[in-house]
Amino acid sequence: MTRVEIHIERLVLRGVPDEYANGLGALVERRLTELVAADRRADDGPAPDRSGRTRAAPAADRDALAALVADRIWSASREGGMPG
Repeated sequence: MTRVEIHIERLVLRGVPDEYANGLGALVERRLTELVAADRRADDGPAPDRSGRTRAAPAADRDALAALVADRIWSASREGGMPG
């Protein structure tokens, strides 16, 4: 089995305030890992979150942004190129 490791050292998002984007790289890493795992299982989506954590609305917004960024990265990489 191929092992995939994703490490985002610096994530730059135009138009996103630094205080909001701070720490977003780890969330994007997690979502990309889920997408890779789902693709390997030929599922329609990521593995469900079984952590039992409850999140406040701002964290959920950050999770949604991280998911969107990761989904776009994954889609672009599967199509053979990153958007410019």
